[in-house]
Amino acid sequence: MSARLASSPRKISFFLTGHGFGHGVRNSALIDALPEDVEVDIYTSLPEGFFREEIARSVRVIPCEIDCGCLQKDTVEVDVPATLARYAEIESGRDLLMEKYSTAIRESGTDLVIGDIPPLAFPIAREAGVTAWSLCNFTWVDIYRPYLESHPRYRPMLERMEKDYSSAHRSLRMFPCMTGPHGTEDVATEAVATETVGMVCRPGRSRREEFARRYGWDSAKRWCLIYVGSFGLDGVAWERLSDYSDWEFIGLYDLPGAPSNYHHIRKDLGFRYADLTASVDLVLGKLGYGLVTECLALGKPVFFLGRRDFAEYNLLKELVETRLSGVEIPLDRFLAMDLAVPLQRLNSSSIQGFPASGVGDILQKLGFSTQSS
Repeated sequence: MSARLASSPRKISFFLTGHGFGHGVRNSALIDALPEDVEVDIYTSLPEGFFREEIARSVRVIPCEIDCGCLQKDTVEVDVPATLARYAEIESGRDLLMEKYSTAIRESGTDLVIGDIPPLAFPIAREAGVTAWSLCNFTWVDIYRPYLESHPRYRPMLERMEKDYSSAHRSLRMFPCMTGPHGTEDVATEAVATETVGMVCRPGRSRREEFARRYGWDSAKRWCLIYVGSFGLDGVAWERLSDYSDWEFIGLYDLPGAPSNYHHIRKDLGFRYADLTASVDLVLGKLGYGLVTECLALGKPVFFLGRRDFAEYNLLKELVETRLSGVEIPLDRFLAMDLAVPLQRLNSSSIQGFPASGVGDILQKLGFSTQSS
């Protein structure tokens, strides 16, 4: 089956990993840009409500767990043994999973599968006789491979994952993408046409004055958006945010002990999360593709917490430090909310936004005009 489609797809089935929300966020940006007459199914373990908030168009969300990403002890630490054991458990049922989901996409009339980036999505598509494209900035092979040093018995499992990835007909690698030793280039074989596309992220616009009026935030102060992820982080002295009285702090999660200059807001209040990013002076949180690309596109500085056992981290850290005046906050200082020195030195005036061309690049490769999307 050719890597290139004979015509633009009329029905696309997305297989999306349930590891955090970043993969869902970036694919939601792509799905929202598709022509309205393209039918979309989403197979994922992410909650349906997440996509109802992120996507304006009609989609069908089908519960599906064919990978596990990384199981986290908290927002910065991976539970490596549990992660490998869970993926092995899922993969042990691969025959039943392939039969179930290949039948589903065949019977639904799917003519393209896009996987970001469960390995089994691609043999499932092959089994159904459907073209499959991978859309990624890393693969789970990239992330899991370093774990083999302490857990060598999982090597055959990783070899099967590599073979599964090589079942894709085409691989689109989003900037910034892991490359080099054990990066996504390593799983691109002669059977997989591999291309690089631009950065994919949600669009956002500053609504600072509107937010100030709506919520009573002081627009004369500087604003910081806090995102520590859905896995949580215990022991943070959030009450110390009151020490920074010239700042307003904003976030999606209720932070225990947070003072009155922290504002917990809901995501479903009629604006995109990226609008918050566009409206603040600083983002404080953990590095992931979604946070980094949003801040790159909008030119927002980032203070961030170190992350362990996740191979993508060093790539994102370098980008944030070189392009976004990024500052890594050591764990002990983060837990103590000891931010005085980096906040005093913050200067975002020289940061320029980085073009996010990825959605348009992908639409063109799908055969759609970016003007009509």
